[in-house]
Amino acid sequence: MDCRHGRALFAHIANDESTLDLIVLDPVTGHQRRVPWPHDDWTKCSAAVLCAAQGCDHHSCQDGHFLVAFVVTKKKKVSLGWLYSSETRVWSNLTSVHHPNVKFTNDFGASSVLLGDALYFNGGRIMECQLGTLRLSSFEKPIDRYGILMTAEDGGLGFAAVVDVTNLTLWSREAGPEGAMGWTPLRVIDLKMLLPDVDLSIRSFETTEYIPTFGGAIYEFPCPRVSGFAEGTHVIFVTTSVGSYMVDLKTGRASKVSDPGRQFFPFMSFYIPVMEAASTGEGQ
Repeated sequence: MDCRHGRALFAHIANDESTLDLIVLDPVTGHQRRVPWPHDDWTKCSAAVLCAAQGCDHHSCQDGHFLVAFVVTKKKKVSLGWLYSSETRVWSNLTSVHHPNVKFTNDFGASSVLLGDALYFNGGRIMECQLGTLRLSSFEKPIDRYGILMTAEDGGLGFAAVVDVTNLTLWSREAGPEGAMGWTPLRVIDLKMLLPDVDLSIRSFETTEYIPTFGGAIYEFPCPRVSGFAEGTHVIFVTTSVGSYMVDLKTGRASKVSDPGRQFFPFMSFYIPVMEAASTGEGQ
């Protein structure tokens, strides 16, 4: 469901769906912690994990305390949120958001971006979770189609989506002349130039996934599509019918990393092993 600060977050659902848990894992050391599921609904939920330490450089904090943010959208057109602390082992309630004109605002396992003291979740609308005030709110995406949240070039909130078959567009959320926040298009990248050897005319790909209640099956997804973002970098992932590509927005270089995939959660970690003190036999 998420990767951040040397931790990976997984949803653990029993085969009979009688048990729901979240698992926070350090893939380098194998250390894991189970976190209780905060709500009985999971079909329209998103979650994120992050380090709980203030001022941390996140180079080696995997064993420290962490936070888990969890957002779910109910059929009654209301979104609820919770924030879990590994230090207190307690879920705190976030303010609820009513959205009568929007059917759903979250997809299961939708990606998130951390900017300052706020988490942003992708979906039908973008959900903003203020960690300090436990406030939940929402606002519109720049375009009504599939895309991913990212960090914009100016350090603010960004969004990337394939607008048509060949144009990858990047937006930044900025304050307008009167102070109101809105989306501004920043760049348009020609996928034909970025991926010259890829046939972009094929508009879908198939992959096998396990989805709770429905089980494992072959699902069809539209493409080309933006399928991931490596937080703290200029790297996004673009999926086509023949494979998924890692794209460096700064250099304009692209390289194939896998077969077509619906969504990517890039994992980055620093691990500093404990070095044993050398002994000279003289007590030094």
